[in-house]
Amino acid sequence: MSTDANRSDFLSAAAALSAALGVGLGAYGAHGLAVDQSLVDIWRTGVAYQMWHALGAFACAWLATRRSGRTARVARAAGWMLLAGSGAFAFSLYVFVLDGIVPVTGMAPAGGMVMITGWLLLAYAAIRRGTAIF
Repeated sequence: MSTDANRSDFLSAAAALSAALGVGLGAYGAHGLAVDQSLVDIWRTGVAYQMWHALGAFACAWLATRRSGRTARVARAAGWMLLAGSGAFAFSLYVFVLDGIVPVTGMAPAGGMVMITGWLLLAYAAIRRGTAIF
């Protein structure tokens, strides 16, 4: 297996772990979280972003296997940005719900900007060389 394929496999594994964690945290939020409903809603937002961006990272890994060179690297970078951004965003929400503190000022909006950048890089990689994802 090529090094590029291994890198895409590693991104896929990280996306799967993020999704698995999202399912677990979603279950905890639905069944074990003893807080006000408004805080449960914040928790659900973190879980939703984590899950959607895990799926986006899978799309990036898949696209990277269909591209080569720089475009494949951009697709993989997009996936890592989606995971990192959603991790930072969701983590800040989870900590806020559990402890009532903002762990790092600006972490949620910074995570959001990283996610947006990841999606833009994915779009770039998708249209590069005139071939769309679908």
